[in-house]
Amino acid sequence: MKLDDLDLKLILELQKDGRQNFVELARRLKVSEITVRRRIRRLMESSIVRVTATPDLDAVGYGFTCLVGLQVHLADFDTIAAQIASHANVCYLAKVTGRYDLMAIMVARSSREFADFLQNVISPIAGVLRTETFVNLNIYKGQPGALDTSHLVESFLVN
Repeated sequence: MKLDDLDLKLILELQKDGRQNFVELARRLKVSEITVRRRIRRLMESSIVRVTATPDLDAVGYGFTCLVGLQVHLADFDTIAAQIASHANVCYLAKVTGRYDLMAIMVARSSREFADFLQNVISPIAGVLRTETFVNLNIYKGQPGALDTSHLVESFLVN
C-alpha cells in the first residue's frame, strides 16, 4: 500500500497522541471526519498502524533499561534466540551484523535485578559465548516504553 501525505500526517498525529478522536484529527488536518475514519481503518487493516497501550516503564517500577550485545554459537542460533526472547525482561531482540550476533533491549527494576537476570538466566543458556551491556544513562530520542512489553505486562497478571 502506498502512503500519501495525508496518511503520513495521520500517523504523525497519532504518534503524538493515539487517543485523539476523529473529529479533532479531521479539524487539525483540514479534512472530513469520514476521511479520517476511512484512512485510519485502511491503515489498521493494512497493518501499517496498530493501536496499543504503552506502559510507562518507570511508573510501573522498571527504571533500568540497557542494551545487551550477545555473541552466540551460530549452530544453535535459533534455539538461543528463542530462549532469550521468551523472557519478560527482554523487550527487543534482533539478529545483527558486526561484533555481536544478537542485540537486545532489556529492562529491570534495578541494576541488581538486571545483574541477577544476566547471571541466572542469560549466562546459563548453552551457546551464549559473550555479552556486553550498555546501560542507558539518558534517552534523548525514542521511548523504551514503545518496546514490546507484552510479556512484562503479562507477568504483572501472574504476580
